[in-house]
Amino acid sequence: MNIHEYRFLISERTTLNGLLGRLDPGDVITRMSLEGRLRQVEEELKAYEGYSPEVVEARLTFRGKPVSGSRGGSVNFLSNITKRFATAIHYIGASQKYVNLNPSGSVRDKKDYELMITDTATGSFGFRVEEASQQPSLMGEPTPVERAIGGFKAILKASVGTDSQLAEAIGDVDIRAINAVRDFLNDVAKEDAVCALEFKGDEFRFMDAFQVKRSRNRLDQDNVQENEVEFSGRFQGFLPNSHRAEFLVDATDDASFSEYVGAVVNCPVIPSPNNADINSVLNQTVQVNSRARRVGAARPHFVILDWRHLES
Repeated sequence: MNIHEYRFLISERTTLNGLLGRLDPGDVITRMSLEGRLRQVEEELKAYEGYSPEVVEARLTFRGKPVSGSRGGSVNFLSNITKRFATAIHYIGASQKYVNLNPSGSVRDKKDYELMITDTATGSFGFRVEEASQQPSLMGEPTPVERAIGGFKAILKASVGTDSQLAEAIGDVDIRAINAVRDFLNDVAKEDAVCALEFKGDEFRFMDAFQVKRSRNRLDQDNVQENEVEFSGRFQGFLPNSHRAEFLVDATDDASFSEYVGAVVNCPVIPSPNNADINSVLNQTVQVNSRARRVGAARPHFVILDWRHLES
């Protein structure tokens, strides 16, 4: 069951009650059929008791040259920018599931991150977008789209913060996803526009076009440096729900990261089949392959991509 089935059942119940209210008293057979289906709908709705399903939605708005207040905007700009937004959401979501995305061509699981434009957003001109997936969660767990939009918004907010904040926001997403966010900002910036994103009751808004351009530049590849580095050491703890681990570094052959020998690094672990085994090898020697990403002058943000047990 999912939220779309729930909403359909609610709609069907309303329709059935309306039809029953308009039936002629003598139409016994039709009444029996409608009442039978209504009982079935009510029974199916019992499975949702205790839940408050809500669809994942966001409000994306723009100000500046390509839009005219809340009246409307350039077709070319709005068409291109919504595609950029949808691509960024897809790539961020996919990079939360996989160690690496294909460097070019198609990216997996596109259907899981599809969005629908459900309404225009006034104040500034823009859109309300909604998750199009047929399997959003009802159990309090964030859906793939919810996590991806949250990641996109976190990158926008961090892009006007410190290098360390930006490194944290982009640390566990693939470089292709970072480039997709940069492309989105580039299309906003070249039109001297600004954007705002409202999601889960919180809004981020760029102050002016200069700030958008600065954020775009901070996501350029010459400001985001990336290395793969191997460490040997010991896991000190692992939280499966958040996919974060504490790792005590014992050694590395990469001299540029020797300062971390003897330090405990708290970092995400990209989901993989062997993650469930981490807590069974705590304080045992393992070899990890990690990605170290620096933004500007900030210290690197580490993500563990893979690991193997070295003890017999």
